[in-house]
This record gives sequence, C-alpha cells and structure tokens, in this order.
Amino acid sequence: MNVPFFISKRYLFSKKSRNVINLISGISVFGIFISTAAMVIVLSGFNGIEGLVTSLYSSFDPDIKITAQTGKTFSSDLVSKEKLLEIEGVEYVSNVIEEISMVKNDDRWVTATMKGVEDDYLKMCDLGKLAKGKKELKDGNINKAIIGLGLQNQLLVSSNSELYSYVTVYGLLRNVKQSQNNKEGFKPEALSVGGVFNINPEFDHKYFIVPIDFAEYVLEYGKDISSVELGLKEGADHWKVKAEIETLLGNDFEVKTLYEQNELVFKTNETEKWMVFLILGFIMVLSTFNIIASLTMLILDKKKDIKTLISIGASRQFVGKIFVFEGLFINLLGALSGLVIGLIFCLLQMKFKFIKLQNAAIDYWPVEIEILDFVMIFGVIMAIAVISSYLPVKYLIKRHFKASFTG
Repeated sequence: MNVPFFISKRYLFSKKSRNVINLISGISVFGIFISTAAMVIVLSGFNGIEGLVTSLYSSFDPDIKITAQTGKTFSSDLVSKEKLLEIEGVEYVSNVIEEISMVKNDDRWVTATMKGVEDDYLKMCDLGKLAKGKKELKDGNINKAIIGLGLQNQLLVSSNSELYSYVTVYGLLRNVKQSQNNKEGFKPEALSVGGVFNINPEFDHKYFIVPIDFAEYVLEYGKDISSVELGLKEGADHWKVKAEIETLLGNDFEVKTLYEQNELVFKTNETEKWMVFLILGFIMVLSTFNIIASLTMLILDKKKDIKTLISIGASRQFVGKIFVFEGLFINLLGALSGLVIGLIFCLLQMKFKFIKLQNAAIDYWPVEIEILDFVMIFGVIMAIAVISSYLPVKYLIKRHFKASFTG
C-alpha cells in the first residue's frame, strides 16, 4: 500500500480541527471546478462557431479554387477538367466566371457580383439546399438566376416558381473603352430569378449565380474564365489534393483550399479561442492560491501527526508526499467534476438548444465537443496541480518544521 497516498486521502475527507480549513479546501475545489467547466463550455462553443463558419463558407466557396497567378482570367483550355477528375478525392469540377455587374428591376439599380457556374457547382456547394424557389439555373432555354436574399430585398423581385420574375443584367464589356457616357460599354440581357439563397450578409448582398454560358455571353469572355472550382469527396485530404493539382498545373496557377480562401476568418476564430483559453488558464492559476492556503493551514493543523510520523522514522520526503497528494486530490476532484459538468452542459445544449442567439445565422448557440480539448484541459490542470502542490509543500516542510523534527 502507498502509505502517503492513503493518509492524504484520509485527510481530504476527514474533519479538520478548524472549520476554516474545510471551507478553504471546498473553495479550492469549487474554483478549479468552475474554471474547468468554463474552459470546456467556452472551447466547445468556439468549436461550434468554427464549424458553423466552415459550413457557411463551404455552402458558397469550393473546397479547392484554381486561379491564374497573373491576370484576372485565363483560357479554359489551359486546365483539363478530365485530368482534375482523375485526382483521388476530386468529385466535382466547375469552370467559373466572376465579374461585377449592374442589375436592374424597374427603377431599382444594384451593383452586384455575377458568378457564372456549371451544374456541378450547385452540387458541390450545397447551395440548392439553401435556396428558395427553383434550384436550377436553366428551365428549357430560359436562363435563371439564384440571388442572395439581400439582393432580392433591394430589387424587390419574387422567386415564385409559378411566375417568371425578370431582371436586366448589364455586363461590363472589358474590350470596350469605358467612360461616363459610354453606354456601349455595357451589354444588357434579361434574366429570370428562380431562387434565393440565404447564407450570411457578406454573400447575400453581393452575389447572384447564373449559368456560365449566360455570363460568357453578357461579358463576351469567349473561352476565358475567372477560376476553376472543385468539390472534394467526404474525407478527402484537402492539402494532398492541392499538392497534386499544383504538380499538374505548374507555377502559372494559384491553388487555394477552403481554409486559405477564408484564412483571415478562420485564423481570427482560432486566435480568439486560444486567447480565451489563456485567460481562463490564468484565472485557474489564480485559483490555485486557495490550494496553497489550504495546504499551509492543513500542515499547521496536522503538526502533531507529522511529529508522530517523524518519530517512527518517516523521512521529510515521506511527509511531503502526503501533502503533495492532498493538493493533487483537490485539483483532481475539481477538474473531474468540472469536466463532467461541462460535458453534460454541452450535450444538453446540443440536444435541446436552450441558449438562443439573436440576429445570427442560426437561432441557437452552436456547440461541438472535441476530445482533444478535454485532454488538453486536463493536462494543463494537472501541470498546474503538480506545481502548486509540490513547490509550496517542499518549502513549508523544509522551513517551518525542520527545527522541530530534528530537535
């Protein structure tokens, strides 16, 4: 039997001669419990927000995007869709034309970004799941657009599938010299509104999606395109696919993953997550001062017991282990209870969604549990526990009782 372990366990649950020691020990456990539970809940909340951001951007942006290193456009003949589809993990490929255009409905004018895409785009970005009205870009020979909710509100057009609501798109011709009064610099063309997507204001007020041949005609792009966008199979390694595409295409093209396309957004969320983790970790460090106070008073309270142990041959290291274990027990009790309560809270939020959000992309606070967070939190707590228990106990045993134990 590990005698110091057994004695420290008895001290943890036994009644002390001074009630204040029990009180301080309880406060210590409670402080670690609150800090641990807060870490679990907050980090899981940031995971949920990161997952939400990823899902929102993946609803519009592709898994992989290929653009020219120099210039705004490039010939579609330079990138073989067939070879891209042969790469392991690639499921969809769509040529894309993207350009700022004017959209008019009656006397309402809006500047927006026209995005001409092929059918695979709707499949890989799941935009059809978010759209109201019809979800296709063609109805026989009629070109249809899926526009953002913000643009719909500005233009006041209907997406009723039983009706054809037309707008006029003015494509900016790049081969015509532009001037303030040069109306020939724009090519107008009627377009039916068939659906509405609602992702977030950044996209909803900016984009409308059209068939690529419509964008090609209005802008007179010929064979030129703005980018090639790829959708990957579930579980595919984005970075591996990117490396293979770069090898295939060479240095004339820039290849970006979904993360790289929105790097600032993702890095901001990650930075906020770790900053909050550091702040909560600092609060946890402050809560360990209660443990130091609790151990100090416990050593004073058990002074007679310590003398008895020394008299029967116990070394200073043996006595020190008792109180180190005591500090570890306090930390462990608070940490485990905090992890369990934090986990239960997150599971309840995931199931019942009782914490609501106002004016957000979703109406509840998203939560996502990651095992790595639990391992990391527990590791940090135990590291703090070892330091906060070992150093003060070593000092107190050596300084305060050395004379009494050797005299």
